[in-house]
Amino acid sequence: MSPPEAILKHKALLIDGSSFIYRAYYAITGYLATSKGLPTKAIFGVTQMLLKILKEWDPEIIVWFMDEKGPTYRHIQYEEYKATRPGMPDDLKIQIPYIKKIVTALGIPVISAEGFEADDLICSFIKTFPIPLLMVAPDKDLLSLINERVVAFDPIRDSFMDMESFQQKYGFLPSSFPDFRALAGDPSDNIKGIPGIGEKTACELIKKFQTLENLYAHLEEITPPKLKEKLKEHKDLVFRNLELMKLREDAPLPSTELSFYHRKAPDLRELKRLFKEFEFRKFLKEFPFPEEELSFSLEETSPQKLLEILKRENPPRISLYFEKQAPTLFGQVDFTLGIAISPHRVYKSLFNSKLWEALKEKEVFLFDYKGLLHEIGDNLNKPRDVKILAYLLNPGLKNYDLSNLAFEYLDFTLKEGANSSQKSILLYLLGEELEKETKNEGLWEWFVKVEGPLSEVLYSMEKNGIRIDVEYVKKLKADFSQKIREIEEKLFALAGTTFNPRSSQEVAVILFEKLRLPKIKKTQKSAKPSTDAEVLEELSNSHPIVPLLLEYRTLYKLQSTYLEVFLKELSSGKDRLHTEFNPTGTATGRLSSQKPNLQNIPIKGEEGLAIRRAFIAEEGFHILSLDYSQIELRILAHFSQDPNLVRAFELGEDIHSYTASEVFGVPPDKITPEMRRVAKVINFGIAYGMSPYGLSKELKIDPASAEAYIRKYFTRYPGVKEYIDKTIEFAKTHGFVYTLAGRKRFIPEIFSPNRNVRELGQRMAVNTPIQGSAADLIKTAMVALFRALEREKLKTRILLQVHDELLLEAPLEEIERVSTLAVSIMENPFPHLGLDLKLSVPIKVNVSSGKSWADCK
Repeated sequence: MSPPEAILKHKALLIDGSSFIYRAYYAITGYLATSKGLPTKAIFGVTQMLLKILKEWDPEIIVWFMDEKGPTYRHIQYEEYKATRPGMPDDLKIQIPYIKKIVTALGIPVISAEGFEADDLICSFIKTFPIPLLMVAPDKDLLSLINERVVAFDPIRDSFMDMESFQQKYGFLPSSFPDFRALAGDPSDNIKGIPGIGEKTACELIKKFQTLENLYAHLEEITPPKLKEKLKEHKDLVFRNLELMKLREDAPLPSTELSFYHRKAPDLRELKRLFKEFEFRKFLKEFPFPEEELSFSLEETSPQKLLEILKRENPPRISLYFEKQAPTLFGQVDFTLGIAISPHRVYKSLFNSKLWEALKEKEVFLFDYKGLLHEIGDNLNKPRDVKILAYLLNPGLKNYDLSNLAFEYLDFTLKEGANSSQKSILLYLLGEELEKETKNEGLWEWFVKVEGPLSEVLYSMEKNGIRIDVEYVKKLKADFSQKIREIEEKLFALAGTTFNPRSSQEVAVILFEKLRLPKIKKTQKSAKPSTDAEVLEELSNSHPIVPLLLEYRTLYKLQSTYLEVFLKELSSGKDRLHTEFNPTGTATGRLSSQKPNLQNIPIKGEEGLAIRRAFIAEEGFHILSLDYSQIELRILAHFSQDPNLVRAFELGEDIHSYTASEVFGVPPDKITPEMRRVAKVINFGIAYGMSPYGLSKELKIDPASAEAYIRKYFTRYPGVKEYIDKTIEFAKTHGFVYTLAGRKRFIPEIFSPNRNVRELGQRMAVNTPIQGSAADLIKTAMVALFRALEREKLKTRILLQVHDELLLEAPLEEIERVSTLAVSIMENPFPHLGLDLKLSVPIKVNVSSGKSWADCK
C-alpha cells in the first residue's frame, strides 16, 4: 500500500530512532564488526535503511528522535515500568554514539529530552506542527498518533498504516489505541493488563465503547457478569495503564520553527571518514564525494639522468612503483619505474642495473617486495614494504592490495588504470603514514629486523623450490587411485546402490534415509543433515560404511590436493616444486602457502608419511629437519609462569607424561600410553582454548568427564587458569591481544551476543598470543639462520617452513655444522637480530636428516 498523496507531497518524516536501532540490529543475522573489533551490525542496518528512505522519499523535513539515558516520568509513575525488559546488549550499546554521528552527518537533526521517550517527542512535534507527515515507526507505540495527516511506516515490513487501514485492522479510531492497550497490557513494557482479558476481548470492548471513560460509564451493560466484575475490580489498574500508555503533547522540542527540522546537506567529509572507520565500502558509491587529486610534478627521464638527480638531490628515502612493460617483438621485457623523491616529486624511467644499485642505500617504500625480487633478482638494503607494514598494524584486513591500503590509511580512492607515477606518490605517502603508526605501536624495530627481511628469505625459498620424486608420485597416485576404486566398490556394496561419495547430498541420502543412521547436526546454509568429518567420526561405530567414507575422503583429498597438483606443476619436465608463501595470509602471524598448500600435509598416518616421502634432496644433499619441540606449550609456560609447567620444561621432562602424572595422580613409571595420549590432547587443547565439549569430541568421552579432566589440569596448573582468565578479560576490555613481539590481533568476535561466536572469540584470545608468538619465534629464526648461512658462505638452503618445522637442503659434508649452527640460532634467535626478547623456559629443537622428508624422524 502507498501513503496518501498529501504525505508524498509534503515529504516530512519523523523517525523513532530508538526502535529503529533495535529493529535494524535484530534484522541482521550473524555478527558484523570491523577488522579492529568495533561491532557494526546496528550501524550498518541503520545506515542501509536510512539511505533507502532518503533515496526513495527525498524528504524536505526529517527528524531522528531518541530516548535519553535514565528514567522517564513513566518510571516515576510506575517503578516497574520496563523492569522486565533485558538490558541493551553490550555490543549494541557501543554502537549508539556512532549511529548518532552517522545520522547527523546525513543532515538529519537528532532530538532527545531528559525524562521523555522518543514517542513523546514525536507526539509533541505532531501537535506543534499541523502538517502532513510520515512516522517511521517499527513498533506499535506510535499508532495512536495516526490521523488524517499522519501515516505510519514500518521500514522492516515495508508497509504503511493510515486511518483506513488502522480501522480495518482494529475496528476503532487510532486515538483509542492507548485505551485498548490499557485493558490488554503491554508485556514488553511490563505493564500488566486485566487478568483474563487478552487483545481480542480488549479490541471488542473498545470497538463497542471507543474509550475507557465511555466503557466505565456503561459498565452495567457489560456481559457476561464475570467480565464486568473483572473490569470493576481492576479499574484503578486500567486508568493507571492509560496514563502510562498515553503520549505526552508537551515534551520539550529544541525549536518551534519548522525550518529548524529541515534536512541539511550531508557532511561528505564526515560521512566518508565514518564509512572508512566502519569499513562500509559499499556505501561510498551512494554519495558524490569530491574527487581526490594527488598534487605532484612528473618528469620522464632516462636511467642515466635519474642517477644524476638522485646523486644531486640525495634524498634519504624514496618510493618505488615497479611496472612490467609488454614484451617487444623480440621477446624483450622492460620495466618502468615510478620513483618519488618527495610527496610531490616523481620521476619516471626505464629500469637498469646501475639505477638499481643507486637505490640500494636508500630507504625505499614499495609494495610487495617479495614479488619485486622475483622480477629483479637482486635485493635492496632498506626495503620498506607497505603491504607488510599494514599487516603488522592490522592482521585482520580482508585484503592488502594498494587500493585498499590507500583508502584505509590515506582516505584516497585509487582509480583503475592509475599509472606508476601516481602509485609511487601514493606509496610515499602510505610509507610515511604507516611508518609513523608502526613506530607509535612499538613495532618499527620488529619490522626492520624481522618482518621486512623475511621477504628476502621467502623469495629465496620460493626460488629454490624443493625437489619432488616425480616417478614415485606417479606410482603413489596410481596406488591411491586403486585404493579409492576398491573403497568405492565396498561402499556401493554396503549401500546397496551406486552413489557419489564426494557428494555430501548423496552421502546424506545413503546414511540418513537408506541406512536410517541418526542425524547429528544440520548444515548452516541449507539446514540439511550434515555429513562433515565431525559427524562421520561420531557415527563411525554405527555402521561399517562410515569408516570407509572417512578413509575415502582422506585418500581423495590427498590425491587431489597434493599428488595431482605436484604432477601438474611439474608437467614441463622440472623436478622442483616452487610453492608460494604468503606472509599476510593469517591473523596469527603464521605463514600460509599455496600452489600447493603445504601447511596441511598430514603429520600422522601412513598416507601423510607417503606424501612426505615424495620430497627428496638433490644428489649429494640431504633434507635436514629442524622442528621446535612442543613450542606452543613452552610459550604457554612462559606467559602463564605456572611453576609446575615451568619446572617440567626446566627439568627436561616429557611434558605429556608429566601432565598425565599430575592429572591422573600416578607416579611417572605407572603412566600408560593411553594416559599419555589423553594428557597430550589436554595439553594442546588448553593451549588452543578448547572447551570441555571440544575435548570430549577429541577424546570420544562424555562432556562431564572432559570437564573433570580440565578441572584436574587447572588444579595442578593454576597459573595456566589464571593466564587464560586474564587474557580473556584483557581481550574483552581492549578488543585485542598481543604476541611476544608486541603484534596485535583484534578479536571482534569476543563482543558478539551470539554465544558460539563469543566463545570462539575467547578461544582465539587464548590461542593467539601462543600461536602468534610461535610465529614470531620461527620467523626470527628463519631470518637469523638465512643470514648466518650467507655469512658463512654455506651451500645449505632453506626450503620450507611448515608449522613449527624448518626444512633445509644441506650438502652431506655440511650436515653436522649446519645442524649445530641452526640449533644454536633457533633455541634463542632474538639476540642474533639484536632484539631484546627471550622466553623464560628453555627451547628445544629436534634435528633429523635423510634423503627424503619422510626419513627425517
